[in-house]
Amino acid sequence: MSEGQRGEDCIKSNKMSEGLETEMQTEEPVLASPSGTGGVAPKQRGLASILGKLDSLSETGLKKVLFNLPFVLFLVMLAALHIASNHVAENYARRITKTEKEVKLLRWQYMTTASGLMLRSKQSRVAQMVDTLGVRELRIPPFKIEVKKD
Repeated sequence: MSEGQRGEDCIKSNKMSEGLETEMQTEEPVLASPSGTGGVAPKQRGLASILGKLDSLSETGLKKVLFNLPFVLFLVMLAALHIASNHVAENYARRITKTEKEVKLLRWQYMTTASGLMLRSKQSRVAQMVDTLGVRELRIPPFKIEVKKD
């Protein structure tokens, strides 16, 4: 090997060792967890993480959140209003469907009753029903009785 190549190899190895040292310095120490596993502490979830983020915000970040709070509350109110409106509309549609079924049933009952009444009111049917009472149908046409005045 020539001296130039040796110099380049030394520079590369120095850079690699510096990179390892900086990685070792930037590594955060591992904290012992309460469970004794020696791992990283579990992340907070839910409301605790949100409050932790708000707490870690600078004063300007907190001002931004508080500045947008009325808008967020307005959006929440609109969402609640939308949900309530959907519930009312679904209940209204259910009542309409129920009423339509009831009207259909009543229509069928009306048609059945009307057709039965039409059958019973035919002259031949009426004659049969009255014949059991002893009343018979006239064979001669009706005539007018005229009274003479003297």
